[in-house]
Amino acid sequence: MTNFEPCAAEVMRRFARAAGGEMIEVGGGVAGFVESDSPVNAVKGMDGAVGRAELDRIVEFYSDHKKDAVVELAPWVEAACLGDLVALGFERVAVEDLMARRSEDLGEKFDAVMDVEACARVLCLSFFGEINETGMAIGRMAFAGEGMVSVGHWEDGELVAAGQMVYLAGSGLLAGDGTVEAWRGRGLQQRMIRARVQRAFDDGVEWVHCEVAQGSGSQRNYARCGFSTAYARVHYLKRFQ
Repeated sequence: MTNFEPCAAEVMRRFARAAGGEMIEVGGGVAGFVESDSPVNAVKGMDGAVGRAELDRIVEFYSDHKKDAVVELAPWVEAACLGDLVALGFERVAVEDLMARRSEDLGEKFDAVMDVEACARVLCLSFFGEINETGMAIGRMAFAGEGMVSVGHWEDGELVAAGQMVYLAGSGLLAGDGTVEAWRGRGLQQRMIRARVQRAFDDGVEWVHCEVAQGSGSQRNYARCGFSTAYARVHYLKRFQ
């Protein structure tokens, strides 16, 4: 499996619906607006014909909300619309890797975690370094979504590491990985990765994938668990004026 953009589009649809936000279908993907200060606001999963007309719709959608426009592009989509991106003033601001592998019987088991608030807390602390409203809202959306499978590690009654997986467009997306700072460096993320690979295998899902920042600790941990880079997804930004 080499194209995970339909999965990304469905993630944005679910985020927008869960938050009561707004979205438009564009270029085979979804432009979503969750709330004013949410880092989730973005265009995900474009995989069809993308040119000036589609980019104009995106700019108009986010301008109506007085927000910057962020588009996340697979390499074949970026190549097709690069000239229009430049002409409209989009800047290249980030790159993430899509990593994938086939599921496999690894003999790794983790108990499912049903406590959404505990999982959201771990994600919030991991990504923001503190408990705040934005982080908790993202965590709740991530772990309370339809069909989510969550795994975690408890110590003395406290959840200190968590991650989730959801099946979308024929693949299991592993996401929401977080470990409280005091418990990092103990191999917990790798154990949770292997557990989700195992769960996908048990459920008969052939492929699993993740989205990670290049050069990050998560990228290294996924590589250690047999994931390899399928392609890089580039993020472009047009600032609201």
